[in-house]
Amino acid sequence: MAVPQTFPLAGLSCAKCVEKITRRLLEHPDITEAEVTLKPPEARISTRKSLDDEGMNDWLKPLEKYHVADAHPKSSAGEPEKGAQTYRPLLLLLAYLLGVIGVVMASSGRFEAMTAMRLFMGGFFVAFSFFKMLDLRGFSDAYRSYDLVARAVPAYGIVYPFIELALGLAYLADWQPQVVNGVTAVVMAVSLTGVLKAVLSKQSIRCACLGTVFNLPMSTVTIVEDGLMLAMAVAALLLAH
Repeated sequence: MAVPQTFPLAGLSCAKCVEKITRRLLEHPDITEAEVTLKPPEARISTRKSLDDEGMNDWLKPLEKYHVADAHPKSSAGEPEKGAQTYRPLLLLLAYLLGVIGVVMASSGRFEAMTAMRLFMGGFFVAFSFFKMLDLRGFSDAYRSYDLVARAVPAYGIVYPFIELALGLAYLADWQPQVVNGVTAVVMAVSLTGVLKAVLSKQSIRCACLGTVFNLPMSTVTIVEDGLMLAMAVAALLLAH
């Protein structure tokens, strides 16, 4: 079974560096796949057995100036400690969304669960797509480290924020709810599968839910986030009948 790993690298300065390291990594008897990027400077590999920093550095030693940049395999931005402060941007954004929906419901004079859910999903997708679009290339690279579709089709990482934006606007406009909820259910199910695989395999990678603006670790919070959107979409489909 292939083991996915990500190692931040030091010493890279050009495309030739990327080519040299990629070629060297693919010569390793336990490495089945290798992708090296300059921005961020890291190596994403699939191995027959887990490799550590020391083993990677020993293998890269013939190239002289290249080495693993940190003591633990992780993404180039590092994996922050998992705590309330770490998730503060995400929690603050969710609080804002709930606050806005509360005001809208209060101004209408009545609370409608389906309307509140639709507005939440619309605001969620629009807000999250905004942060991803601040650095499309960075988001795409981070997303590809764990999303199943983005790994197979790298362009999907570039397109994904626009899919979120389109879904968000459709929810806010209440356009073709059956179609939109169906698409959301499929997109979220695929995304959740990649997240579950990353969390269960204990990959040290960061979540790309808020793009590269905030350094959030992949964790059960990410599972809840994707799972919640999937559950809402499915519930809306079932309740519409």
